[in-house]
Amino acid sequence: MNKSNYPILPVIAFFVLTLFVFGPGTIYLTNSVEFTNDYLDLLLVGICLALVFALVLWLIFLAMRAVGLGFMEKGLALLFGVAFLIWFQGNFLLWKYGPLDGRYIDWSSMKLNGYIDGGIWIGLLMGAIIFSSFFIKIAKRICLILIFVQFVYAAVLFFKQPEPPSFQQYTVDTADKFVFSKNKNLIMVILDAFQTDVFNEIIHENPGMSEALDGFTYYRNSLGGYPATELSVALMLTGKYYDNSIPFEQWKKNVYSADSIPSVLKSAGWQVDIYPDVSYSLYYSDKIASNFIKGVPLTDKIFSIAQIYDIAFFRCLPHFLKPRVYNDQAWLLKAYIHATLKKSRPGKIHSTRVTRSATKKKLKNRFLFSRTSYKRSPVIRFFDQMLYESSTIDNKGSFKFYHIMMPHIPLLLDKNLKFQKMEVTRQNYKTYATAAVKLMILFLEHLKEIGIYDDSLVVILGDHGAGHQGQAFELHAGMPMRENATVVTHASRVSAMPLVLVKLNSAHGSLQVSDAPVSHGDVPATVFSDLGFSIKTPGLPMQTLDGAAERERRFLIYAGRDIFSYYGDMTEYIVSGFGWFDESWRPSGRVFTRNGVVILNK
Repeated sequence: MNKSNYPILPVIAFFVLTLFVFGPGTIYLTNSVEFTNDYLDLLLVGICLALVFALVLWLIFLAMRAVGLGFMEKGLALLFGVAFLIWFQGNFLLWKYGPLDGRYIDWSSMKLNGYIDGGIWIGLLMGAIIFSSFFIKIAKRICLILIFVQFVYAAVLFFKQPEPPSFQQYTVDTADKFVFSKNKNLIMVILDAFQTDVFNEIIHENPGMSEALDGFTYYRNSLGGYPATELSVALMLTGKYYDNSIPFEQWKKNVYSADSIPSVLKSAGWQVDIYPDVSYSLYYSDKIASNFIKGVPLTDKIFSIAQIYDIAFFRCLPHFLKPRVYNDQAWLLKAYIHATLKKSRPGKIHSTRVTRSATKKKLKNRFLFSRTSYKRSPVIRFFDQMLYESSTIDNKGSFKFYHIMMPHIPLLLDKNLKFQKMEVTRQNYKTYATAAVKLMILFLEHLKEIGIYDDSLVVILGDHGAGHQGQAFELHAGMPMRENATVVTHASRVSAMPLVLVKLNSAHGSLQVSDAPVSHGDVPATVFSDLGFSIKTPGLPMQTLDGAAERERRFLIYAGRDIFSYYGDMTEYIVSGFGWFDESWRPSGRVFTRNGVVILNK
């Protein structure tokens, strides 16, 4: 082949655009609600990386041509093979590794994936070297076609993007994270994936914990509204169900701006500070929360873009390289950038969507937490900071919303609050949940020490159960049973029963257990009633419900969230009685879709 016909530019363009522009772009455009940055930020970074690597590769091929055309031909064929494999792996060899949400990946059980990937990669790359002339002949056409296909796909995704989520325009300021009011406080703590039956088991095995939960009522017969976090949090803060009638982002704006807990309290002059873990569960506005600050720090955007590239590389690289990218749940690029910035800017590192103070964090409560636990567990760092830095001010009232990722997987603490990676089993899940209860007791005791416990309404909730994390629902001592009844086993039904603990203002005494049929939708009514606000909400105050009363509650199961800001079809169930019995569940016959409500034959 004439040296002027070598497709150097098309091959280089195919490689750098697939790796740095189209691959990460697809990850973003199909999951835009997961990331802080907007698409233009990512596109700018991708183009810059593509240009830099394209220039480097061009210079390398110039050097190869000086050595010999045959040497350059094989190198070009090899790069074409790598570029094609990256595209092929990222679009067709998509093995199931789970949701990549922190849970352990059993790489040893997936060796077959590696053999298939490895065979394809090694075979094609060897073919590119041996049959380089053939590969060069077809390279230009294939490169241009696949660049065009990826461009069109990206354009379609871009123009079908929903309204940008509000959290991409705000930062969560943590300056007053543990500053409480001397007068009134509403403290709401979300313990992610805490299931009600596990709490029942824990308090029966540890009677002292019941005494430590001074003034609390444990609503054992609880029901969430959805099997996952974002809709559950929205329901408990607004009392309203999302039903696919309008895009989720628009719905959030409507319901959070109306009579939601944060908007009502902020309008009443309260300090409202929200510290979410799942950003797209909330509508971000300075009218909703005092600590939502317009603008996003550059470091937040950098970490978000690094996360996108980590996921893109994980997707497009062969199986045997994926563990290096996943990096034991820490992610390769994200961890590297964090370490680099930490060295260059100690004490000024921002975590995604959360700005921290400039002081360097150090372990304060060494008598409670080990250095290893503090270093490796964000949960321990949260409680350490609370115990050391909390203070009070004289204002009208403060609302604090904390979302804590435990006992959600990965399971990282034993009963003594020592850091320990544990496999996902029932016993280990209970161990991690026990650690969560112990930490909450420390939290509550400290509220007493700073003199605000009596004048605080404290609500501790699981956002959902752990059915989708492999946990079953188990009946234990004291839980009502029914002859010939079947305990729920479906993952979504198990996830329907979260922990619900409530301490009203000035309440005292050992932990009370109630089997009143409560729901996440009752949280706003419970809060407004206890705080003396005359706000009408769809739910009922939990403290007014009778454990023997019959009540119908709603639960919606859906398939997932698509890129157009709607959820998958939502099937509605009505639960009457104890939610842990299958017999208490019946389909309502309604399915909420983005195209309207479908009525089924019951």
